[in-house]
Amino acid sequence: MLRRSLRTQITTKVVAISAAAALLLGTALVVLIAAVTGQRDAARTAFSSQEALSVANQLETSLLSIESGLNRYVTTEDEAYLGLVNRDLKAYPAITRRLSGLVSSDPRQQARVRAIGEAIRDYDVFWATTLVEIAREDGFANASSQVETDGGRSRIDDIRAQFTELFDRERAVIRAREDSAERLSTRAIGLGIGGLVLVIAVALGFTLYLRRAVLRPVRTVADATGRLAAGDLSTRVPDQREDELGELARGFNSMADSLERGRAELERSNAELTRSNSELEQFASVTSHDLQAPLTTISMYAELLERRRGAGTAAGGGNGGSGELDLVEGIRGATQQARGLIRDLLEYSRAGRGQLALEQVPVDRVVGQALEALAGAIEEAHAEVTVGELPVVLADRANLCRVFQNLIGNAVKFTGDRAPRVRIEAEREGEHWRFSVRDNGIGMNPEHARRIFEPFQRLHGEEDYPGTGIGLAVCERIIDQHGGRIWVSSALGEGSVFHFTLPAATPAAAQSPRVAVSA
Repeated sequence: MLRRSLRTQITTKVVAISAAAALLLGTALVVLIAAVTGQRDAARTAFSSQEALSVANQLETSLLSIESGLNRYVTTEDEAYLGLVNRDLKAYPAITRRLSGLVSSDPRQQARVRAIGEAIRDYDVFWATTLVEIAREDGFANASSQVETDGGRSRIDDIRAQFTELFDRERAVIRAREDSAERLSTRAIGLGIGGLVLVIAVALGFTLYLRRAVLRPVRTVADATGRLAAGDLSTRVPDQREDELGELARGFNSMADSLERGRAELERSNAELTRSNSELEQFASVTSHDLQAPLTTISMYAELLERRRGAGTAAGGGNGGSGELDLVEGIRGATQQARGLIRDLLEYSRAGRGQLALEQVPVDRVVGQALEALAGAIEEAHAEVTVGELPVVLADRANLCRVFQNLIGNAVKFTGDRAPRVRIEAEREGEHWRFSVRDNGIGMNPEHARRIFEPFQRLHGEEDYPGTGIGLAVCERIIDQHGGRIWVSSALGEGSVFHFTLPAATPAAAQSPRVAVSA
């Protein structure tokens, strides 16, 4: 099983092909390095041999200069020529040693250099020094006669013949090294080109393999993923392979199966939720209607009783029925309170449900509508409402107006003995706008900041501030359905600031309005 896996796994194949390509490239690189090294060594040898030839020429020229200087010294008896001769004789040992270090490592070349050195030394000892001594002791005439025998010239000719052999051999060494380096370079270039062609062939074969065995199946899975993302959950891909792509295909099919089962379950849940919401909305509507009817009847009877009792009291000329009238007034107040509670409960049950008619809404106009609806309460409380610069947002106009109406109404109502001061502002935060409704009211303990958004949760009694405690819960449902959030910052006796966020309006949103459905 392991052996079969190694034969079929894409990773193993890729590693094997990559190793082969790397080996070929490495071999070609080693050959090229060897060729470059050979060329470099040949160049160094050639340079060293050329320098050796130059030094040998210098030594030969120096030797000829010595011979010429001796002849002129003996002929002219000028000591200046003798000084030049002595200078060159002192310099030749160093030049000979330098020449020995420059010639090739061929033993015969080294022997020739040593022979040349010994010959020059013999010339110095047995000819040049002897000739100078003859000139000084026996006279320049005797020295001239020695020169005419060509004894020095013959020695020089022998040495020059050795130089010629040295030059010929060194040039032969240079040519041999250059030929060897050229052959190695040609061979390396051939091997390099062959290796490169082979690597290109392997790369092309590997590319074709990847295209057929990897890219095509991956493209199939990618296309299937696109269809799956578009909603076609019946999409499947072939999964017969035993390598990594087979595992990918099986994983994709398993995911598609899971998504298909999940969508079926979600559709069943959505159908059940839709049915439940419809029944709940119908129940709330029916309950509201059924409860409103008896409350209306009770209110009518209370009013009729009050009317009759008032008429009877007027006819009897007394006021003994004031207690009964107070009772009737209590019945009427309780009836109105129950009617308001039912109305708010129905509003809360409908808030955050159904579809939102999203559009680009100028918030300043929505705030204007809310202020018109609250004009009576604002005038009665002598409230001052300041509205800052407000943006355009993507929202449901009617629901947004309800939010501002509830928040401004609370800001005007919960003020204690102060004249209400309300400030409405907006600030951009990324793709959202953050709105704030600030008041100078009674505020609240920060630990109650979350509680006030729960239905029917009141921090004060009905006798202090009328209401059912449902308004902020309705606001939270509406803002949640818009994709925003709402919260409050407050301190007891220092007023409150209600914040909420809404998506900013965009051109794309304007061209293709979204419809948000309640959960």
